[in-house]
Amino acid sequence: MKLFILAFLVLAMTVGAWLMYRHDELQHKDVLLLGHAGSGFFSPFNPFNPLPSNSMASIVKAMEEHNADGVEVDVQLSQDGVPILYHDVTLESSTHAEGIIDNLQAEEVVGLKYSGGLFYDLFHDEEIITLEALLKRFATYPELPYLHLDLRNHNPERHSYYAQTLMSLLRKYNYPLQRITFISPNPQFLKAFREVEPQAQLMIDTGGNFEQALQEARIHELQGICANGRDVTAEHVERAKEQGLQVALFGGKSRSRIARMINMKPHAIQVNNVEAMRDMLD
Repeated sequence: MKLFILAFLVLAMTVGAWLMYRHDELQHKDVLLLGHAGSGFFSPFNPFNPLPSNSMASIVKAMEEHNADGVEVDVQLSQDGVPILYHDVTLESSTHAEGIIDNLQAEEVVGLKYSGGLFYDLFHDEEIITLEALLKRFATYPELPYLHLDLRNHNPERHSYYAQTLMSLLRKYNYPLQRITFISPNPQFLKAFREVEPQAQLMIDTGGNFEQALQEARIHELQGICANGRDVTAEHVERAKEQGLQVALFGGKSRSRIARMINMKPHAIQVNNVEAMRDMLD
């Protein structure tokens, strides 16, 4: 019986390893590798990731450990005009605080400890950071990374103020426009950035509706489309390219999922498993 159990465990581990590493042959490798919110989101396996999204440790791991070309981060603006990195709508989802960043002073938000539950919190001591803290870190790099900024604003009346504030900070650090992409599902929000910086690269998030996003991109003369890799096909990507658009896909933890996205031939992938994708591309 012991030998049977041992054999079963060995077989299960072998099958698990095969499932983890198998993937389609790559037909394309000319794609930017961007860490999705740093190194992705909390995950118990494939890969194990105990680091909060948008945290400094998560971003540093993607850039300095796994050699990503850049990162996608989520930017929210505090009530007093400080760009802060945070993904969710409310603080309750990832900290022990309450509220929406739009309605809070920066001092009430920056430095709050992330909480993903006891299991994940055993492995990190991360806190909410500002975009400026990240730009200071990147300023020490020999070459500035590509930066996809997912714009999060819950008050349309602040679109212009948000754009002016964010562009002022990026100019302060002389961040080259050709390495920045601004992303939002709201074309009016993106147009506020064009008014502040006519050369800004603007990308619409499909929100799951690729056809509508193609129309919005054409109507508002945007430069690109961002979509969940599960929701699109190679034909979608090709149609966007024929329209002269840049295409960024996001998601992907398993090598099979990542390979499928790479083979769609997008310009960039905001991936949840930076280590695996880097290994596949190298």
